Amino acid sequence: MLETFLASAIFPAVLDFIKGSAGAVSRKWFGISVDDQIKLASSDVTKLEALAKLDNPYGTPSQWVVDLRASFRYIGAFVVMAIGAAILYLGGAAESADADLVDLGSQLVSIPFGFIFGERLMMAVKGERK
Repeated sequence: MLETFLASAIFPAVLDFIKGSAGAVSRKWFGISVDDQIKLASSDVTKLEALAKLDNPYGTPSQWVVDLRASFRYIGAFVVMAIGAAILYLGGAAESADADLVDLGSQLVSIPFGFIFGERLMMAVKGERK
């Protein structure tokens, strides 16, 4: 299971690295003309324009949609923490406390909490936030 997870996470990254580095290696060894460089830059601009058109909401979205998109991280973290708390309670409340469930529940509670509040706590400790 762990091997499948790691392969599914690492394999696309390796392929993307190979695709990205192939152009750089060929330009380094074989050189590139000014005309080719201009064509590459214009293709990047065209790609970014197409992405911008896909992301355009075409008008002003409702305020509740804007608020929901802004709070999605917090809603997701709350859901994961609530599930983790339920698993933690069930793992500790059983007649024979299941250490695996307690571990899973504590991780599901602590990881989102650290994600949401850890950066703020570190900034407060370092004194970066006024």
